[in-house]
This record gives sequence, structure tokens and C-alpha cells, in this order.
Amino acid sequence: MEVKSMKPINANNELKALHCVYCGGTGSGKTSAVKKFGNIAATDQVVFWDPHIDYEEIQGRKVRRYTSFSKFAAAVAAGRKTRQGFKIALTVPENRKNFLTFCEIVKRFGNGKHAKLLHVVIEELPQVTESVAKEKSVYGWLLSVGRKFGFVVHSVGQRVTEMSKTTLSQSPYKWVGMQPSAADADRMNKEIEVPINEIKALQPLEYFYKSPGIGNVKSGKLRW
Repeated sequence: MEVKSMKPINANNELKALHCVYCGGTGSGKTSAVKKFGNIAATDQVVFWDPHIDYEEIQGRKVRRYTSFSKFAAAVAAGRKTRQGFKIALTVPENRKNFLTFCEIVKRFGNGKHAKLLHVVIEELPQVTESVAKEKSVYGWLLSVGRKFGFVVHSVGQRVTEMSKTTLSQSPYKWVGMQPSAADADRMNKEIEVPINEIKALQPLEYFYKSPGIGNVKSGKLRW
């Protein structure tokens, strides 16, 4: 079957929403959190929107990198035919059109009955975000509908005030690191219900982590 003809299959409403947003300024540790925090395992199937080559390895596994859409799609197609883990990144010029093409390709490999969930890591999301209102693109589909087809979206960015409402509302898990501005700290205060002074006091690698439900927040510091 040609990749272009593929569509997500086997909608499964029993799958839980596991999407996570990682927000923090430069040096906060947000990309390290994606790699080390534990939401992604060595045996998982993972694709990366990685325009700045931030991911060379994750959980001890090398990331395979492609610079063309066709080769990226072919690699993901081959990986999804197995039950084995893989880590595959796309590195192309960073713009909205290319980002949405990446998302369209990834969408084709959704399968609610697959033995493996498909993790989708999106680095520097604000750089390809068009509006902070509702995200109506295929990226919005991955967040709002993708759960049923086995997608887990990891949205990463420096400024939460430059992310869409859909990103925040559809990501029940939130990793909050050192914030770059008072406005961003205020927004995360509303999202995770941690006192704003505590959010403003975060230092590099320190974080709050919000899980679904009121009051389900823990704090910690990334360590190696």
C-alpha cells in the first residue's frame, strides 16, 4: 500500500488521552524532560518534528534522521509494520507548511488497535503556531481526535502564551519549567493551579508536573 493512500484506522475509544505539553524558557530543561522524564520509553515508537536537531538519542536509543518527507514517511511505514520500538526524526526548514505536512504524514499511521502507541514529539511548537486560539489544522486533529488512533502528542515550547488553546486544553499532562516571563508564569498558574510565586521561583531543571484531576501536581528536579 502506498503511504499516500493510507489513513488512520481502528478508532478505539478505550485509549486514554496521554498528550503532554512541556513549557519552559531557555535552559529550563524542557527538551531534557522529553528525553529523561519517563513519558517516553526506550521501547516506544516515536516520531520527531526536530528542525534544530535537538534529538540525537532518547532513552539510550539512537534517533534516525531524515531530511526528506518521502524517506521519513517510508521509514515510519516500515516501523509501524512491526511491534518494535523506533525513534525517527524529520529535519526540514522550520515553517508552518512543512510542519503541517509532517503532521499529515504522521496521521496516516494511526491505528487504535496497534500493539504500540505512536508518540509524536513536536519541538519549538510556537515557531509553527499560527494562532493562540483554536487549532483547526491536522495538528489540532492529532490532539483532539488522535487519542482514539493511538497517538500521544508531546508539544514542546518556550512560551505557553504563544501556544494555542487546543494545545493546552487537549494535553492533560503538563510539565512546567522555569518560565521566561511573568505572563507565561501567570498562564501556567491558571493551568496547573500552583501559586504564581512558586512558578516564578523555579530554577533550571526544576519543574512542576500536572496530571489529570484537580490538585494532581508534583514538583521535582531533573537529574542524571
